[in-house]
Amino acid sequence: MPYVVDSPNLQLDASDLAALQTALGGAEQVAGHSGTFVMNGATPVVVAAPAVTANSTFVFGLKTVGGTVGAYPNLVTVTPGTGFHVAGTALDTSTYNYTFYN
Repeated sequence: MPYVVDSPNLQLDASDLAALQTALGGAEQVAGHSGTFVMNGATPVVVAAPAVTANSTFVFGLKTVGGTVGAYPNLVTVTPGTGFHVAGTALDTSTYNYTFYN
C-alpha cells in the first residue's frame, strides 16, 4: 500500500534523500539529477538541470536555514532539457537540496 504525505510542513534532510535514492534504485541512477538552490522569497528561482524531463518527479529538502523558513518549495515550471523554477515564501533565503527522478 503506498503512503501519501499531504503536509505543507514536510521537510526532508540528507538522510531522507539518501533513503529515497536507495528505494528508487540507488544513487547511481540520479547522477546529475541533484544539487542545491538558494530560495529568493516568493520570487521564482531558476535552476539549471539539463537532464530534467516533463515527467520528472522532484524532492526538496532544507539544507541551511536563511531568513524566515516558510512553506515547502513550490515547483513553478519545468522546461525539459533546460531546468526548472521554484518559489517559496516571502523572506525565505534558505538553501535547499533537490533531487529529481525521470
